[in-house]
Amino acid sequence: MASQPANTTIKVFRTLRSYRRADRQEAIASLTKRLRPQVMSVPGREDLVEVEARDTAVSDFSSYMGEARTSASRGYPVVIGLRDQVSLANAQGNLTEIGFAFKIGQDQFLENTEAGLTRDLHTDARALAADVPA
Repeated sequence: MASQPANTTIKVFRTLRSYRRADRQEAIASLTKRLRPQVMSVPGREDLVEVEARDTAVSDFSSYMGEARTSASRGYPVVIGLRDQVSLANAQGNLTEIGFAFKIGQDQFLENTEAGLTRDLHTDARALAADVPA
């Protein structure tokens, strides 16, 4: 009976996906001609929106209330807005020990190299600073 290989011979290559950000109400030309920025799908931060709040120092009329009441006396609205994202160029420039991006469709993928198998690629991607404004 043949022996099984030791676990040290198994190598796990993690990948990161980047995609074209397709916002709603966008021109068809910007979607089909790839004019939108290529942003990373960072594991654990795939949601494109975040909860934002209005400046608490403002006490004037708030259009979010629906009525002419001051926001200071009626509370502050919860606003959902787009989250800043990490660009593909930022990820390629700041992640170490990754190979060249390979492309499937319009998406591009970054993958660990043999030298980077001891590093956690997903944790390193979460540490990147966002550089694509909402």
